[in-house]
Amino acid sequence: MDPVRARLAAQRLSPSVRAGSALEAARAVCGVQAQDVRSSALALRSRVAGLTRAEVREAGLVRTWTVRGTLHLIAPEDRAWLHALCAPRFLPRMERALEQRGQAEVARGMLDDLLELVAERPRERAELLERLAERGHPELGGGAVNVLMPWVALQGLVVGTSDGLWARSDPPPAVDEDEALATLARRYLEGHGPAGDRDLAAWSGLPLGRARRALELAGPVAPAEPAEPPECALLPAFDPAMLGWASRDWVVPAGHDRDVLPGGGMLRAVVLAGERVVGTWRGSGAETTWFGPEPPAGALAAEVADVGRFLAS
Repeated sequence: MDPVRARLAAQRLSPSVRAGSALEAARAVCGVQAQDVRSSALALRSRVAGLTRAEVREAGLVRTWTVRGTLHLIAPEDRAWLHALCAPRFLPRMERALEQRGQAEVARGMLDDLLELVAERPRERAELLERLAERGHPELGGGAVNVLMPWVALQGLVVGTSDGLWARSDPPPAVDEDEALATLARRYLEGHGPAGDRDLAAWSGLPLGRARRALELAGPVAPAEPAEPPECALLPAFDPAMLGWASRDWVVPAGHDRDVLPGGGMLRAVVLAGERVVGTWRGSGAETTWFGPEPPAGALAAEVADVGRFLAS
């Protein structure tokens, strides 16, 4: 068993096992990190041949806070079990953040109007804040504006769309905790295996003890069959392949993790060549910084062209 090739196959980055749709790709990796709408769409492009932005929009994906208390784009059928595990852990953090900023009462006071506005039609956050101000609600200070939507979403009252809008939602149905933990571990291993308890804890944001409990409940899950890696893949910032394990050393060469994660929470877009990350990229892929052997020129050119095709679609 080649663990690197098995993980790349599980991530649907190997050309022979790419996903057939944006929905299938998002489900395969238990969601793509989505605080940046453009990057989340590009992460799906890396896993679905010929994908278009219209197909991402039409896939019915849900944008909400899940593992690590971070915004993800997920398959809608995964929302209930992810919410069952993540909301009890991360909603209290959002509530404390509002209280520490002295904005908890302000946020509670605008909640009904916010829900009324997104029930009328999906809206961007900026428009929501403008409409709330027009209704006489005070501005959220102290950075609390960044906590407002996760606070509402983790209550199950709104969901986001793949293009950055917010819509009214009913809370998802309850899921038994053990069932949710077993689903978490099984689905994680299907999309990231081979992996261990510390990997699951790092990816999910759950304590190590609960990660171990989840793995026990799930039972054995066979890793994906290793497959030929891509000659070249331009993975966007915050790609799931850079976030799914306790360490990136299985794919990022020793001494170069700071090139990928320089600090300030920014995880850069990377160039994957075969089994290793060999550089970073910007823009539409033409701006590259290398720290390893460059991929074949033709393969890189094809990826740059496909990024451009996707962004223009």
